[in-house]
Amino acid sequence: MPENVIPMSFSERLSETSFRRTKALLKGGAIIHNSMKSNDTFLNTVFVMHGRAIDKFIVPLTIVTVNAVIWTILINTRFKNSVDVDEEPWASVYNVVFTTALAFLLVFRLNRVAARWWSTRTMWGLIIANSRTLVGAILEHCAHEPELRDLAISWIAAYSIAVKEHMRNNTRNFEFEEIVGYLSPEQVKCIASSKHPCLYAATEIRHLLKRIFDVSADTPAALGIAYASEMRLMEKSLDALNDMMGGLERVQVTPLPITFVSHLRTIIMFYLLSLPYLYGNTWGWGTIPSVLLTSYALLGIDGAASECEAPFEKRPNHLDMDGFCLTMQRNIEQLISHNHELRHRQYPC
Repeated sequence: MPENVIPMSFSERLSETSFRRTKALLKGGAIIHNSMKSNDTFLNTVFVMHGRAIDKFIVPLTIVTVNAVIWTILINTRFKNSVDVDEEPWASVYNVVFTTALAFLLVFRLNRVAARWWSTRTMWGLIIANSRTLVGAILEHCAHEPELRDLAISWIAAYSIAVKEHMRNNTRNFEFEEIVGYLSPEQVKCIASSKHPCLYAATEIRHLLKRIFDVSADTPAALGIAYASEMRLMEKSLDALNDMMGGLERVQVTPLPITFVSHLRTIIMFYLLSLPYLYGNTWGWGTIPSVLLTSYALLGIDGAASECEAPFEKRPNHLDMDGFCLTMQRNIEQLISHNHELRHRQYPC
């Protein structure tokens, strides 16, 4: 084997364990992989039930519906013709005060959540992009230390897994199969037992790069300058990884201020609970389905916002972080394979 060529043992190990990693990551993200997406057909998205986050608002929906059922039964049986509410003066109050306030608050809540969801997706995209850049640079400029180079690449692959588990608050239960071929069981235990797995992986990468580009008194000046330049460039990519991870942490631990959410939910509940008493005489037995549908519409919006506010769990509407990790691993393996091909290529191609 020519000097400074990637040892095939590393490449072969990744190739042999690729199926295991793929299977583990697809299994871990199966709920998200198999859920319907918003770009599906119109009717499919209308009639789908899985993914509507009904569990987020089923309790208030039940309370409001039961309230409507009880009052409707009473005014249509025991209190029939004895309760007469003039809805005309109240209608303007509902339209001006409650409807307007609800519209503004719901739009604000949805806009904030949509911005948070998309920002987290952007951050994950940048983690993948910077990882590609860093792996490509390591492959091209660290061939003089093949063992350290391969280990640095392995820790970059582990970094995405660490971010995924860190965002899910599952750092103590790393799935070895998701990173098999890159790290040993002992290394997985070390990162899982650390207080902050993402920083642990980043520190390992930085330490390995420092050893690869170590400059001593015997290092030629030109080579030392080249090493320092490459180290600075790789540090930028590594810093970018940590910046994006920090951004994900900010979204995870910083929900919307309670004053917005509390105010919105108070108005929604007061509005929905009062509907049967105001319109019960006019709607009759239709009060129950009318209140149910209105409640589902308004509470569903708040439920959707609550569902997507911190999209890091294994839920249909959350980020496909397992898929992101799988994409990154496949990119790394492609870069390794291509680099090996380039070092054996006979020019002109």
